[in-house]
Amino acid sequence: MKGDVLSSTSDSDLRMTTTSDREREPAEVAALWSAEVPDLDLNPFLVSGTIMRLAQRLERVFTATARARGVGPGELRILLALRRSGPGYALSPTALFRTLMITSGAVSKQVDRLAELGLVAREADPDVLRGVLIQLRPAGRETAEDAMREICSANGGLENLSDEDARTVLRALSLVSSVLDEAEHAKEAP
Repeated sequence: MKGDVLSSTSDSDLRMTTTSDREREPAEVAALWSAEVPDLDLNPFLVSGTIMRLAQRLERVFTATARARGVGPGELRILLALRRSGPGYALSPTALFRTLMITSGAVSKQVDRLAELGLVAREADPDVLRGVLIQLRPAGRETAEDAMREICSANGGLENLSDEDARTVLRALSLVSSVLDEAEHAKEAP
């Protein structure tokens, strides 16, 4: 196997702490594949499987953070996007769905719920005829800031990474992102 990440991984490294024993870890699945197809380069599977597993775990943490504030994870993402948008703390629905990469219908539904809770309001856009802005209300700003403080201080254990370890992880993730971007652009090229 190219790189042979699997054989350089100790048995203790194969088991990450999970909330469910029903799912196998990527390294365990890769070991099964390696036994069945020994010449298979499993590194792409290991990297993608591990990232997807971590994303699922972090999404559970994010969902708990949102639920603790009486909103869903999509609604919290809207509050966070509005809060980081800078003074005025307002964005158009189009800017929200483009920023969050969700459908306009999802934004509309989530904004309706946030408005019912008094966390946002729809306001006329002074720069666009018949335009609407989603305005963060004071309670929404407080909710977003409180959630962000939790995300930065108690985020599933990530807060325990040293600054050096965090930089190392970010460099590795940046490399993965670059490799994926290059592969995507290569497929799009004529």
